[in-house]
Amino acid sequence: MTPEDRKRFVQIVGQVLISDGVLGDAEREHLDRVMDELQMPDTERKAALSGIDMDSNVEERVAALSEEARARLLSAVEAAVKIDGETAKSETQLLETIRRLVS
Repeated sequence: MTPEDRKRFVQIVGQVLISDGVLGDAEREHLDRVMDELQMPDTERKAALSGIDMDSNVEERVAALSEEARARLLSAVEAAVKIDGETAKSETQLLETIRRLVS
């Protein structure tokens, strides 16, 4: 994945995590693990984290991802939705939107 792919990927996962209005410790740790798996350097991590926004256009972000990143996105988002043991309606809606966009 390119640096831009990694940044968008993390921003999408982060958007799902904060869509219920709360970023708990388990969710933050999950986001850190995602960035670790993507082998993101600190500068990329900071850029990705600063761009997480509940109101971002997820359709545009997903469309801008490479095929490789889109192929990995759904499983990362599905894991993110389950991480705190509660699935809010907003998380489910974003998951369904992403599921539609990557299939």
